[in-house]
Formats: sequence, structure tokens, C-alpha cells
Amino acid sequence: MVAQVSNDLMAVLGRNETVLMDGALGTELERRELPIEGAGWSALAVRDHGEVIRDIHREYIEAGARLHIVNSFALARHVLEPIGLGADFKVLNRRAVELFDEAVAWAGADRSQHWAAGSLSTFCANSDRSLLPQGKALINNCRDQARVLLDAGVDLFALEMLFDCDVSLAMLQAVAPFRLPVILGFTCEWDEDNPRQVTIGQGMGRPVATLDQVLKEIVAKVDSQNLILSIMHSEADATDAALEILQGCWSGPVAIYPNSGGFVDLHLQFDEVCSEAEFEQAAQGWLQAGVQIVGGCCGIGPAHIRRLGGKLVHS
Repeated sequence: MVAQVSNDLMAVLGRNETVLMDGALGTELERRELPIEGAGWSALAVRDHGEVIRDIHREYIEAGARLHIVNSFALARHVLEPIGLGADFKVLNRRAVELFDEAVAWAGADRSQHWAAGSLSTFCANSDRSLLPQGKALINNCRDQARVLLDAGVDLFALEMLFDCDVSLAMLQAVAPFRLPVILGFTCEWDEDNPRQVTIGQGMGRPVATLDQVLKEIVAKVDSQNLILSIMHSEADATDAALEILQGCWSGPVAIYPNSGGFVDLHLQFDEVCSEAEFEQAAQGWLQAGVQIVGGCCGIGPAHIRRLGGKLVHS
């Protein structure tokens, strides 16, 4: 079924309708040869290259996406303060939302037909997760960011690159007072020692756990109302296996937005990115499995989303 005009995302999903999501922002900035600074590339892009971010949002809107993640992925206090941008915390987060709203206007679209998700992630300066605050400090930082994003006009929150139970629950606690829909986004990989097992937390400087263990613990502790569980920033084959695990313990709405292409020194190798046809084929499988929200993460650009917009959502 095709999603109808509505500003209530959970009502749309409750009618078993599908929603097309956008694709990557960060790797799309790199594709357009903007300078990528590992310590705070997202902040610097919002500050210095807003017109490019706006153009990328516009292309996703014109490609048919209705659910969009604003460029706030790396705009938490614990990312900005180490790189000397702590004083700009509110300005940058507000600007990330404004750029999306400007893109809607530039595309001549109706804002009420689109949802803007504020991204709150586990990203830290230089991708060093040892810098991620713990406990109350993490809750406070995420709540501060969520409040600014809410005031700027986001419709939901996307908690991204989650890798364990404690961090996931802390971030969920941070956004709970705002009563918006929330996407919990888990990043998964095949276990290096057991090729039949999907793990979470590899390469993030934290203990590695199986996705099954983490999901069961989280699902047992959360209120399912206004909650969407997601496999994101994961390669397609790991995504397929992770989806099966996720659906084994979760009966609510599911979003899938995978990676494509390998990273070398934090830079995506674009010659390894899947074709639009390959992405469409994978997306067809996820939709047939009951996934209601499909989009892309690193490597997946406007051309991939346009292919889905033409072949899946509007068919």
C-alpha cells in the first residue's frame, strides 16, 4: 500500500502502509568532493556548506522520499565541545532542521507530506566511542539536543548506530519526555569468529554482543508505543540476517536503511557501492518480509532512492 497524506507517521504505519526514506547525507557530501573532517564533519558541513546539504535534501524529496533524517548526526555536545564548537550547539542543530525545511520549499513540496527526523547518534569526535558519555551525562546531552531539534520542528527522532543495551536505553530515556515517534537504529555485522552469528558493537571500542541478546533485553524493557526498530548502517547481507532476528522478537514497525560500499580511513569507496537495480532488488525483499520503512545509509544516494520511488512506492 502507498502512504497517504498524513502528518501522523505512526497512524500511517498502523495502516500497514509503506514509507520511502531518504539516503545518505555524509557520504553524499563526500561524493560531491566537500572536505570531510573526521572530528566533526557534520558540524562543519552545516556551518560552511549548508547550500549543499539543502540540495541533497531537495534531491531526496524530488526522488520521492517522505521520511528524511536531518544532518544532526554529529551535533551532540560531546562531539562539538572537543572540537571547539560547543558554543554553537544550538545554532548548528537548529540550522540542520532549517536546511531541510528550505529544501522542501525549494522543491515546491508540501511540508505536511514529509517527516523530518532529528538524528541523535553514538558518533564521537574521530569516531572514538571512548569519548561517549555514560549514564546521566549521556541522557542530559541527548535530551539537550533533542529539545533543540524539537523546537526547530522535527517530527520524530532517529537514534542511530546503537551498539548495546545500556546506551540504547539511555538515549531512549533522553527523548521520552518529548512524546515523538522514535526510530531505534542498530548497526550490525557478521561475527568475525562465527560467520553464522550477527553481532553488534564490533569496531566501536565496546564489548561485542549478539544482536539477539541486545534486542531481547531492549524489547523487554521498552514501551512499544511510538517506537520503530531499525537495522541501519549495516551491509545488505548482514541486514537480511539481522532483520530475521529482529522480527523474531519484535512485532512493531520496522525500518531498514543499509550501507553499501567499504570504508578506508573513514572514506567510502564509491566503486564498491551497489547499483540502483541491486538496491531495488534488496528493498523488494525487505518489503515483502513486512518492512514498512525503506531507505539508505552510507553510499546510498538520490539515484537509489529515485529508483525505489519509481518502482516501489508509486507502483
